[in-house]
This record gives sequence, C-alpha cells and structure tokens, in this order.
Amino acid sequence: MKSNSTGGISLKIAVPKISKSLQELDVRQALLEDYYVSDGLVTKLELDEEQEDKIVFDQIHFRDISMEGVRFQQVEFIDCIIEKCDLSNVDFGNAVFHRVEILSSKLVGANISQSRMTDVKVVDTVANYVSLSFSKLKKVSFTKTSFNRADFIETTFDKVNFEGCELNEANFNGTALNGVDLSSNTYEQLTVSLDKMQGCTVSTEQAIGFAKSLGLQIKE
Repeated sequence: MKSNSTGGISLKIAVPKISKSLQELDVRQALLEDYYVSDGLVTKLELDEEQEDKIVFDQIHFRDISMEGVRFQQVEFIDCIIEKCDLSNVDFGNAVFHRVEILSSKLVGANISQSRMTDVKVVDTVANYVSLSFSKLKKVSFTKTSFNRADFIETTFDKVNFEGCELNEANFNGTALNGVDLSSNTYEQLTVSLDKMQGCTVSTEQAIGFAKSLGLQIKE
C-alpha cells in the first residue's frame, strides 16, 4: 500500500552530546585498556567477531566503518553518531542506545532484539530483515529507512515515528501501534495485530486494506 501523505508526528528527540572536534581513536587499543571507550572519532575498526565483556561507547562518532557480523554480548551506545557504517548481521541483542543517530548506514539482518532505545534517530538507512523484537523504544524516529521483512514483534513503542519508510512484509505482531503514524510509509503486505491498532494513523488506502483483511467487502 502506498501513500503520498507527508504523515509523521513531531517528536522532540535529544541529540547526541558529542564534540565536533573529536580526535581519531584506536578502538582495539582502547579496549585493551578499558571497556569504556569515550570521546573519539572512529574511522577504522578491527574487532574480534565476538566481544564477551560489556562495552560502553560514550561520545563516539563512527564513520565509514564496518562491524558486519560482530557480536556484542552487552553493549551501550551513549551520545553516539553512527554514519555511513555497515552493521549488517551484527548481534546487538540486549543493547542500549541513548541519544544516538544512525545515518545513511546498513543494518541488514541485524539482531537488535530485546534492546532499549531512547532519543534515537535512524535516517536514510537500509534495515531490511532487522529484528527489534521484544525491545523498548521511547522517542525514536525512523525516516526514509527500509524495513522490508523487519521484525517488531511484541515491541513496546512510546512516541515512535515512521516517516517515508518502506515496511513491506514487516511484522508488528503483538505490538501496540497507538500513536504511530503509518500514513506516509509504503508496503504491499504488513503483519499487525488488529486488536492493537487502536490509535494508529493510516491513510485511506491503508485503512481499506486493513478492512479487507477483516473480511469486509469494500464497495467502490
């Protein structure tokens, strides 16, 4: 279903508290010294495939790097910018994101289930097949991002906005969509729990599609 509506709701999301003049940081060296990595620009990254210890990234600007396939047992991103990065197939289950911007990046197949996101913006990103199931999202904005076949199963939304996103075959089963505006987003198929659609904003065309899914006959 497609819509030309501008849609969306106005969210006041706190921006990352991060310096504009960060020095280049060697993450591998920093991790040898401590598992709290702060105040740096990261443009090169070499990590073991699995990081077992809890890692905190605080006031870090990741730019043009790949974390593809990396698994963090526990990770927190606080006041971070992730720009033009490839996070495809990462395992960030149980992660914490607080005041984070993800810009023009890839999250294809990423596992970010059971995570907590607060004051997060995701813009112009490819996140097909991503899993955010069983997560808690508060003040999160997704803009011009592809979530085809993504999972938002039993995810808790509190002031969450989708604007200009692709949601084809995304799965929102068990997720309450009260306050969510889907009208500016596109999809051909969408899985939702109809009993949790109260308070969700949709376009006329989308509303007809949901009515048909209930078995109603629509007379043009």
